[in-house]
Amino acid sequence: MGRLTEELLKRAQALPGLRAGFERSVVAAKAQGARVYDADNVGYIDYQGGGGAAIVGFANQFVLDAVRKVLGNGVPDGFHVPQEVELAEALGKVLPWVGNWWLCRTQDEAVYQLLQWARDTTGKPGILMLDGGARVRIAVGAADSGSRPIREVPGWQVERIERELATSAARLAALVVDPLMSRAGVIPAPDGVLARIAAACRDHGVLLLFDERVSGFRVHRGGAQALSGVTPDAAVYGGALGGGFPIGVVGFRAGIDEPVQKGDGRMPTPHPVSLAAAEAVLSILKNETVYERVEERAVQLVSGIEALASRFQRPMTVNRVGSVFALYMTAKPVTNCRAASRADATTYWRVAEGLRGEGVLLPRQPGGAAFLSSAHGAKDVEETLAACERVLLRLHQEDLP
Repeated sequence: MGRLTEELLKRAQALPGLRAGFERSVVAAKAQGARVYDADNVGYIDYQGGGGAAIVGFANQFVLDAVRKVLGNGVPDGFHVPQEVELAEALGKVLPWVGNWWLCRTQDEAVYQLLQWARDTTGKPGILMLDGGARVRIAVGAADSGSRPIREVPGWQVERIERELATSAARLAALVVDPLMSRAGVIPAPDGVLARIAAACRDHGVLLLFDERVSGFRVHRGGAQALSGVTPDAAVYGGALGGGFPIGVVGFRAGIDEPVQKGDGRMPTPHPVSLAAAEAVLSILKNETVYERVEERAVQLVSGIEALASRFQRPMTVNRVGSVFALYMTAKPVTNCRAASRADATTYWRVAEGLRGEGVLLPRQPGGAAFLSSAHGAKDVEETLAACERVLLRLHQEDLP
């Protein structure tokens, strides 16, 4: 730990959350491209990706220029702005299945508002979700305070999901599907499963909602919807869309009546800066070569890690979809949450901590979703693999009998 970082830690006595951050990762003073820098200007190749937000890298010049332009206009928060229309038009070009949009301040607020809409629209209180889906919250009214407004079902066990829909349809407003089951890292649906789930939802009158806070714009320009060919009744996007600025978007399938909120219908809109950043990100992602480069780097990284794990006889499974990947310290396939939880967490922490010491940042959560961006180059991946080699060699030597 450098001198300036140590001084910062001493000054943070009244900030327990910040002090804990020193243990989990670095406290970033600057970020550029694929790297973040601490207070002592020590750089790290980053695969935490701002929780998936940095799809075009940190401090992308095109995004920064768009943000500076909006800031220069001086429009304060609380007004509707032209950028709302411009973003909706840009979104419509990459997500043509959407008929209406809600623009929200954050991705979590977007999920919250969508679930409330589902309950209000159907008149049913229940929400079903997969056990590996990203966490959500929903208000619990007095009438259902003693019930479980959100229930979970084992992810990708399609027969179990179909039974739950059949037996609980009278109380279920919606099924929420995170296409990557990102709470458990990256566990994509087997071929055909999303289509079967969508058919079951239609048969039983339950809304199908995609939670694409992680998968949106990362696994494909059109998200998991375009990748799978399955169209939900609505989907939530955030993360990568904002390029690091907070925003959430709900897209409603064309043909659904114009969605209306309860109350005065006034939803706080995103700050103009976030709207401009999101439109800039979409302008970058419309170039097909962006996804081609990210895919090439992802293949280079994952195949290199798998080769090193094999060389040092270290049990490891890597799940990946597009630019999102997760490392599990187990030789067995990880196809559900139970398999993910059985992976060797202690060894993962040793690997992650060792890589941090080598200047590479992985998620601290074992099996957590990690991210590449369009700013990661071949040299970054080569440096990462060299660091992995050194760390795995040390662990191999430490574990020798």
